[in-house]
Amino acid sequence: MISTIEAEIFEQHAVEAAFLWSYRDAAAVDPLYDLQSLGELDERLEAHVDGLRLAGDAGWEICKGAIDEEEPGSLFAPMVLAVERRDLKGIAGVLDVGGGVPALARAIVSALGWVSFDKVRGILPGLLSHRVGPELHRIGIAGCAVHRQDPGAALGYAIMSSDLRLKARALRAVGELGRGDLLGEVRGALGSEDDACRFAAAWSAALLGDVAALRVLGTIADRGGPFAERACAMAMRKTDLGMASTWLHAIAGTIRGARVALAGAAALGDPALMPWIIECMGAPELARVAGGAFTMISGVDLAEAKLQGAPPQGVRSGPSDDPEDEDVAMDPDESLPWPDRQKIALWWGSRGKELKRGTRCLLGRPMEVAWIEEVLQRGSQAARGAAAVELGMRSAGPGMVEVRAPAHAVGGRSSQRGSR
Repeated sequence: MISTIEAEIFEQHAVEAAFLWSYRDAAAVDPLYDLQSLGELDERLEAHVDGLRLAGDAGWEICKGAIDEEEPGSLFAPMVLAVERRDLKGIAGVLDVGGGVPALARAIVSALGWVSFDKVRGILPGLLSHRVGPELHRIGIAGCAVHRQDPGAALGYAIMSSDLRLKARALRAVGELGRGDLLGEVRGALGSEDDACRFAAAWSAALLGDVAALRVLGTIADRGGPFAERACAMAMRKTDLGMASTWLHAIAGTIRGARVALAGAAALGDPALMPWIIECMGAPELARVAGGAFTMISGVDLAEAKLQGAPPQGVRSGPSDDPEDEDVAMDPDESLPWPDRQKIALWWGSRGKELKRGTRCLLGRPMEVAWIEEVLQRGSQAARGAAAVELGMRSAGPGMVEVRAPAHAVGGRSSQRGSR
């Protein structure tokens, strides 16, 4: 029997673990974080999970009590502990609550990625079986993908599924895992009527070297929508520099199109686009994403170089505190600094000649393999994501590195990457 004080301590561990997981989930794609700062956040999260581990059965019981809250963070620690304890009933309890809800399933997959693959391996046959529903099959595929472990024949079956969420996740996993043997099946989904499936197929096909995917990616970028920026970025990585620049200028005629084009410019990395990128900083709706593209190409940190500016008057970032305001959407550029356009233009005028036009650059240096690998270790999460895709296009075997993986696992998983 545990004391009241012990129960309060264990409950605090559960609350903090849930909060820190949600914070960490956002940080994994935040340009303000790099591998070191992400690792520091991981250590804080792991300390609370470890507190629940050390509490034994009492910690597990408190974790179980949080499952019914149906909040993403509240499912992370219970899934970690259940897998580590090999508690099949506990695992089933977490899956029953969150397996079919996308936001909750995300935390479950994250938990599978947090635990060593040796401990995850034992539950995968049950998740990858044709007897389970598509929601659990999707978690099984994703659980393998985050560890960059091949699910085998189950991946091919998932690609052919009539469940679109499962199909889309499987199509993306093909690229992540470097499964070139499934390229034919991926090509068959390039004409899918489902946006997520079509994008996932085109993204993986491009990663595996299929130029036919470029037309599909271009169409997705032209039409806009939730996949437009990522489609444009991937297309730019496979397109001739001259043609890419012409296309980017063509789609940048509207604010929405310019955002897509700026994402593509950051991925392309050609310093010849910098005058246009700096020009985009004059539009409040584009200023921060243009500043992000400037940093991705030049490697210049706006704050450190004193090139950061103040927000324009009247510009509101993110949801307001007004309870009557129905707009609760988060600002996609919230973590990006406001650039000082005039100072950046002066900097570029005096220093821009150091970057060679017509050469793809990442953080101020040409995209050579040795440099990309260094960015993967030392760059921001945004730059690491770009580096992982670039290396994935240049290599094969287990596929591209997962930059959202726990920092303590990065060394082992990075070393699994082979050469195509």
